[in-house]
Amino acid sequence: MSSESHGPFGRVVLVGKETDDAFRSLLPNPRLRRGLPTFLCALVPLAIQEQSRMSAQRIDAMRTELIDMIAEHGDDLQFGGAHQTSARVALVQALAILATAEGGVTILGVHACTARHEGCPGSTSSAAGTDTSQAR
Repeated sequence: MSSESHGPFGRVVLVGKETDDAFRSLLPNPRLRRGLPTFLCALVPLAIQEQSRMSAQRIDAMRTELIDMIAEHGDDLQFGGAHQTSARVALVQALAILATAEGGVTILGVHACTARHEGCPGSTSSAAGTDTSQAR
């Protein structure tokens, strides 16, 4: 992994288009497809910064909690329900953890990473045609 960091909030950018078949299959609900990527772009950087002050042991414990929350309440995350807020927060926190992996994570219309890497959709030196104006 590159030692050059993107700073305390990492880099989180919108990727893909609402009309892409793969994107539509991951998020069949049109309202969620329009709003979730923007929601993630706003909150994942805050979670990255918050987690940067946590111990490795706390992050490991969070992984299990987050997996359970998302697995048990993924329907609330997508369609609303009693656990919608906690499920969406769990998704934000999970993406923040995954952003620390080499190359970051790209899913649900966003790319999140904490260090510079080859092929980063948010890099100004990435492939032509990538919109970098939405980098956070």
